[in-house]
Amino acid sequence: MEDSKITCGGDVITCETPEYRKLAATMQNTVRITDKLMKKVHPSLLNEQYFTTEQVMEHFHISRRALQNYRDKGLIPYTSIGGNILYPEAKINQVMEKNYYKPTVQKT
Repeated sequence: MEDSKITCGGDVITCETPEYRKLAATMQNTVRITDKLMKKVHPSLLNEQYFTTEQVMEHFHISRRALQNYRDKGLIPYTSIGGNILYPEAKINQVMEKNYYKPTVQKT
């Protein structure tokens, strides 16, 4: 590529020009927003929403090791795809409802 200059309206744009700096700042902001959205979005397969390991750990305030123990003991449903472990949201909710403890208040 012989002519590697970028031009805009006859002007040469370099990394020192205001246009370039504005574009770079916009791109950095877009990456930040995308990263935030990716953390919030649940993967979806066959109309089922799935949690990632990090999402389950954050949601239940448990460690990676505790989550591994729950998987090993068969307490929490999961699927493994290409080395990625995903937890089906509906089944996690079923486990939560099944194990829900509602204390009874004794009247005196």
